[in-house]
Amino acid sequence: MGFLTRKLLIVAGVASIAAGCSNIAGFPGTDAALAPCVSSKATGVAEQIGGELGFGGMMMAGYVGHVGPGMGFVTIDNLADPDGVVTIRLVNQTAQNATFHLAYFAGHLGLDDQLSDIAVPSGSETTLDIPCSDIVGLGNLNMPGAMGCHLEDGEEVGNTFAVPMFFGLDFACGDTINFTLAADVDDLDQDGDIDELVLLSDGFLMHLENGGPTGHRHGGGGGMMGMHWGQ
Repeated sequence: MGFLTRKLLIVAGVASIAAGCSNIAGFPGTDAALAPCVSSKATGVAEQIGGELGFGGMMMAGYVGHVGPGMGFVTIDNLADPDGVVTIRLVNQTAQNATFHLAYFAGHLGLDDQLSDIAVPSGSETTLDIPCSDIVGLGNLNMPGAMGCHLEDGEEVGNTFAVPMFFGLDFACGDTINFTLAADVDDLDQDGDIDELVLLSDGFLMHLENGGPTGHRHGGGGGMMGMHWGQ
């Protein structure tokens, strides 16, 4: 499947999710109808993780099969707490100032992704609190390879390895989530260039540290699949 075809299918899928959920009475509310909408959104994002063109590349292959259907967002009790917060830490290890394009989805805030541009000086880090959310990432949550940040000279860095993270699977309310801009010293995309820049998320790094796409544990909750599966 070509990149353009994949992009059109993703956009169509996202549009159909929004259309199916936009008629919920009182949306965004706390009724039982909200969970299926968050589940659909999360599943759509998860389907873009792994594979040659997906978030995390081949190192994240098999992701959807191993997290299971619904991403754990089964009832309203599985969704991010509207009163909670998550701390975002953005780390810039380059010699240039950079602007990170933070994106997060919180069902209690509505169907649209919440977007925020945060400037981070060279060689430093910035932290900020956001509402506890169901999905957190950089750039377009549904588009692997989209711009996740840009440098002061205009260079754009893709979000491929800034793998989106999911509430209850990768983090809990009150946690700190890290995104790092650095040189691709491990040649993650296997193109032979270790000087190019790459964006990394905790979601990608935790996945690697825990032993790959089968039978390992994400997050701090009980059970193999984090808090949703440990209850």
